[in-house]
Amino acid sequence: MEPKKTDQNEEKQPLNAYVKYSSLGFQMVGIIGAFTFAGYKLDEYQNSSIPIYTAILSLVGVAISLYFIFRGLK
Repeated sequence: MEPKKTDQNEEKQPLNAYVKYSSLGFQMVGIIGAFTFAGYKLDEYQNSSIPIYTAILSLVGVAISLYFIFRGLK
């Protein structure tokens, strides 16, 4: 029975890595989407003709999501 347990562990390793990395992708999309939505709402509230808050907050969202990605890869 011992070899079956090692086979199951070997099968779970790629699955665990897949789940980990796919969740990082969903996290990245969520962070960028939330910051972009907040910027859009700020631009809407300010009635600005140039969507400056959307641009700035979406870039901030990208930076924060990259931070979480790099932290998660270590």
